Amino acid sequence: MQTILNSSLREKAGSDSYNRFEYQAHWIVYHMIQEYKNGNDYIIFCEFHDDMAKSKQGESCAEFFQIKTSAKYKEWSFSRLFNRTKKQDGSYKHSFLGFIFYNFLNFKNECNKCHFVSNIGMDTEVSTWQSVIEDNKELKEVNPDLYKKIRELLLLEYANIEPDIFNECFESFVQNTFLYQGDLSLDNYEKIVAGEFFQALDNKDIYTSNSNKILRDIIDEVRKKSKTLIKTPISYTSLVRKKGVSSEVFSKLKKVMSSSDSNLYDRIESELSNSLPPITYKLIIRLLKKHHQKLLDINDLLYQETTLNLDNIIDEVLIENITDIGNVQVLLEHIKKKFKASKTIKHPDFNDLLVEAIFYEKTI
Repeated sequence: MQTILNSSLREKAGSDSYNRFEYQAHWIVYHMIQEYKNGNDYIIFCEFHDDMAKSKQGESCAEFFQIKTSAKYKEWSFSRLFNRTKKQDGSYKHSFLGFIFYNFLNFKNECNKCHFVSNIGMDTEVSTWQSVIEDNKELKEVNPDLYKKIRELLLLEYANIEPDIFNECFESFVQNTFLYQGDLSLDNYEKIVAGEFFQALDNKDIYTSNSNKILRDIIDEVRKKSKTLIKTPISYTSLVRKKGVSSEVFSKLKKVMSSSDSNLYDRIESELSNSLPPITYKLIIRLLKKHHQKLLDINDLLYQETTLNLDNIIDEVLIENITDIGNVQVLLEHIKKKFKASKTIKHPDFNDLLVEAIFYEKTI
């Protein structure tokens, strides 16, 4: 990746648009979730030469992603994809596809694929191109007229390149550029990402009481890395630290989740059966099951915040009363008192028995 690491970064107008930036951040996390579910190891670089670059572990090349939204059009056409805007100095910016060609031209063998992802689809002509290369067929052989049209449109932007260099790069470009409509709409991309995240957690081997917080942390990490400014040349180590988000981010899940707790409820019930009547501990188990379901409701953020507040209070009380760590009733009294006195807004579903149930979950 030496060429990629040493190349200067091009200007990116419009990257400060809040809506576009939020969509882009969520799409990156969405892509990470899909890779995680497929068991792939990767490094994502946010706002590096393109909206996103991706390098798999152990590989020396990268894939580049443009993530574009449009509320004006219903689909992308070649005229829109090759449209160029004029700069203040009279020169022209490259078009969307012109920028993609630039990656193949500038990075050569270090760029193996480029992607153009959007909230809207492609028209018939663009889709025809894509259908051919997605089947691993040569566009030049299957549809020579379309091949010629794309080539001529691109030559308008790169007329000064030597023919041999252009032809070589164009072959890589036309066979390895993928344009498609992503799975995120502008209306509900946040909910879709949350749904995919929680579906990835919907596994007997994974459980967390902080699932929503982890999702927010990952999205915040992508936002932060996207906004981080760097200068090139840069070492790979520094790039990973400043702009990278790797599949290892999901190791957070392993640390804060009870990965082996498929028998969580059985263990709690077994422990509580020694000190509580059956009607009480069975009710506590039912409350915990409902509690875990509510934690996965992205629309009920107050429930998540109340849970996090209670978790912190439990930890504080345990530390403050370490000498009484074996006296459960004393600890519960302190926790309930401190929780009620807390000035943060509480979810109405939280009562003394639910507080007690969450306490048992954290301490058993």
